[in-house]
Amino acid sequence: MTTRHHAQQPSPSEALKARFADFGTRAGAFWSAVRISLAPKPDETWIADAELRIVRANNRAAMLLMPIAAFLISLAFKPWISTEVRSTWWIAVAVISLSIDLASRRLDRMTGRDSKTVTFKARMSVGMSSLFFISWCSMAVVLRAQGQDENHMLLVLILACSMAGSIVVSSAHPATAVSAFVIHAVFLTVPAALCTSELSHILAALSAVFALLLAGQLVGLIGGMQRLLMLEHERAGQLQSLRAAKQESDRERARAIAAGKAKTQFLSNMNHELRTPMNAILGFSELIKSKALGDAIDKYAEYGEIIHGSGEQMLRLITDMLDLAKIEGGKLSLSESDVALDLIVSDAVSTHEHKAEARRIVLRTDIARDLPKIFADERGLRQMIGNLLSNAIKFTQSDGRVTAFARVEADGRLAFGVEDTGLGIAAEDQPHVFERFGKKRSDVTTSQEKGTGLGLAIVKGFAEAHDGCVSLDSEVGAGTRVTVYLPAERLIQGDLRASA
Repeated sequence: MTTRHHAQQPSPSEALKARFADFGTRAGAFWSAVRISLAPKPDETWIADAELRIVRANNRAAMLLMPIAAFLISLAFKPWISTEVRSTWWIAVAVISLSIDLASRRLDRMTGRDSKTVTFKARMSVGMSSLFFISWCSMAVVLRAQGQDENHMLLVLILACSMAGSIVVSSAHPATAVSAFVIHAVFLTVPAALCTSELSHILAALSAVFALLLAGQLVGLIGGMQRLLMLEHERAGQLQSLRAAKQESDRERARAIAAGKAKTQFLSNMNHELRTPMNAILGFSELIKSKALGDAIDKYAEYGEIIHGSGEQMLRLITDMLDLAKIEGGKLSLSESDVALDLIVSDAVSTHEHKAEARRIVLRTDIARDLPKIFADERGLRQMIGNLLSNAIKFTQSDGRVTAFARVEADGRLAFGVEDTGLGIAAEDQPHVFERFGKKRSDVTTSQEKGTGLGLAIVKGFAEAHDGCVSLDSEVGAGTRVTVYLPAERLIQGDLRASA
């Protein structure tokens, strides 16, 4: 035995309630669309503006053709209506049509898309459209001849066609479409209903039925247009998002390409910088190991010094790379204490004196008297001063001058850095000097030495870690001055310095 399950059918009353609910939903959406087209809220302005532009595009040519259409209609009623009446009606329609077109052109020049401007344009547009529809449909009264059934039928035919066309053309703007429908419906049914002939009453009834049918079509047209506008708005938003995403992707790609080139250059420089001391270490250590020079102890000692110097050079390179990795990874930790900056600058200058003398460069200091101590990371300060001195000596020609300076600015900040009379940096390259790998600074082809491009990037990183910043002043052929500024809050003055 099989059991069949039938879907429970709704009762007639429930079906009726569902239909009324659906009708209420559609009616609510319809009147909401009319309200938006007349008085949009700020977040609804876009749809009201789009509706106005569409209906204006549809009506622009039609409004100029209306005087011609009115003239032809006036000729069609020549058998029943006098020339004076027909001419008056035609002239009135023509004047109103052309005046409305001129006023609409002035509205078109209002480019604002805010809620206030769009509301003003919408209400003016509906008002002007209503004025035109009244003048146009007034033919039902002005051109009506009493007792002439053919005249009445022709009026109903013309107004019915006009009603259908006006609704279709203006359906993009709900308020304009409702205005067209109501005015046409009134002039189509009322004059005919007021006539005494039986045919006129039949025509009035038929006109009312026709108007009801068009009312349903009007609701559907407006709903469909609203959905189309929503879809177009969503499509435009998605296209804008895609364009923005593509632009961001292109920027990221360009950055990746630039980073790739910078890394390639960096690796090329590092290959040279690491191989040079490594070859020295391996070569001279092999000589010592094999006792190639016999008992020449002094020569072995010289080789040992070269090996030691090469090892120190490699250690500096590795330390710089590790520091830069920590800076870029946001993992740089400072060991801060009260530090005497004047002593650090003097020590750094003493360390670089031998290199400066070898290149016949004058190396000097310009340190303000009674320079206060500073609460900072001593290793970071030494790293900054050392890198700046090394860069300045590297890019300064023989008989040039390099000056390490330190002072307190008028605004209370501590300023220290290095100034040289070297090659200088072109204005277009200066924004890139502090980038990692320092590609612009290390690409000076006239220099006999090429750096790894880490020095200034590390200076910038340590300065920012101390809540400071770095400034660059340079001119090609006139030298370069790099200044590190640390905030006044880090200075230790008065009793604090004395106690230290």
